[in-house]
Amino acid sequence: MRTYLPILLVGLFACGGDGGGGDGGGGDASPDSSGTVDAAPDAPSAPAMITLSGTATSRTAGGAQNVADAVIAAYRSSDEATPVAMTTTAANGTFTLTVPTGGVALDGFLKATKAGFVVTYLYAPKPITADTAMLPINMLTTTNYEALYNLTRVPKEANKGTVALVVTDAATMPVAGAAISSTPAATYKYNMNGLPSSSATVTAADGVGYMMNAPLGAITVSATKTGSTFASHGVKVFQDSLTTTLIVPQ
Repeated sequence: MRTYLPILLVGLFACGGDGGGGDGGGGDASPDSSGTVDAAPDAPSAPAMITLSGTATSRTAGGAQNVADAVIAAYRSSDEATPVAMTTTAANGTFTLTVPTGGVALDGFLKATKAGFVVTYLYAPKPITADTAMLPINMLTTTNYEALYNLTRVPKEANKGTVALVVTDAATMPVAGAAISSTPAATYKYNMNGLPSSSATVTAADGVGYMMNAPLGAITVSATKTGSTFASHGVKVFQDSLTTTLIVPQ
């Protein structure tokens, strides 16, 4: 079953200066409010308005395809019910959001929704402080979401979600040989030969890792590799949805 290609997040927050890090086919049942990702205690300052732009794509056996008419919304983690900006992708999948910050960095996420796709969340590894371009919204159809579990031979559990991430170095290049982890724990899988693998135990050259059947609510993600130190950060897992992020050096 080779309908799913690896989720490539490299390029996430690679541009845009010092920028840090809707209801579609998948379920979007939120955990209770106790699962809210904590905001940074000393959030950095930001311009009054920042611009976030990127492209929504869907991964298929034929490669990446642009996703038109997807709703892209930005949220602060402190208020997951109220978007601070919202737009719809163009025919070529591109989008631009103008986000009012109130002078404080955006500590939150982007949410992408379209019928036939699982809801996708994009979390930065740190609060976004500046205009940020080339944000990749990597969406999966409901069929390809199931294929991810089939390819990795992980029985899909009810009331769980999935995290897909890339481990990178300081130059935002993917890191091979890293082991991912989370608190609370999930089932960890990786790519091999360009596809999700049931047997790989560390990241391949693409740096991609998957947290399968991740528990709902706030979790902390990290990675380890001999000779490297990576920063941990929080994301949130939503039921039958896809959360995406980067793990970067400390």
